[in-house]
Amino acid sequence: MRAFVRTLLGTVSALLAVGLFGTAAAAVVSPSGDRAKAELWTAMGTQWSDSARYTREYYVAALLGGAHPGAAQAAAASLMKNQKDIGAVFAKYYGTGTGDQISDILSQQVAIAADLVPAAGAGDKAKLADATARWQQSHAELAKVLSTANPDHFPYEQTRQLLDRNLALLTTAVTSFAGGDYAQSIAGNEAYYQDVQNLVGYFGNGIVAEFPEQFK
Repeated sequence: MRAFVRTLLGTVSALLAVGLFGTAAAAVVSPSGDRAKAELWTAMGTQWSDSARYTREYYVAALLGGAHPGAAQAAAASLMKNQKDIGAVFAKYYGTGTGDQISDILSQQVAIAADLVPAAGAGDKAKLADATARWQQSHAELAKVLSTANPDHFPYEQTRQLLDRNLALLTTAVTSFAGGDYAQSIAGNEAYYQDVQNLVGYFGNGIVAEFPEQFK
């Protein structure tokens, strides 16, 4: 229920942001334009919020282990499917080729998480640094795909920095949980979740600005 409420609030916030602050907002928007924006923000907000939720479920289950080893595997499977769903949102506007590239890169990040989380649990700084570097390299690849698709509104360096910031927030939440500081992990995860909503706004606004005719 809490995850559902967060998703709903994130979507509502995103819709308000577009209406009040969106750079591509027209003075008068037709009902069809309203529907198009609502569909975009709902799809983008839902899939990225689900990704944040599954990520939390994955690293908590993986770090706790114990009598329920299948919990982490189930969360990882949900994450993998979710990455395809995120790619499908972009594919609607940029084509299946770009959408598939995005899904593939995001899926690679799920695989990297399978190295990063155990490294955090073991306190292995070398392996944690290696996984982080590979994840950041994946962000560079993702930023290249996005900036190629929409160079005006997803510029490479800005996009890469936003993605890296999101990873840093996630890593703080993971390492705090691994170290037994559960209150800090919850706070860190909330910061990570809110930053995911910032990414939703960034991507959503960029798409609206790139294809204004679709949102009139």
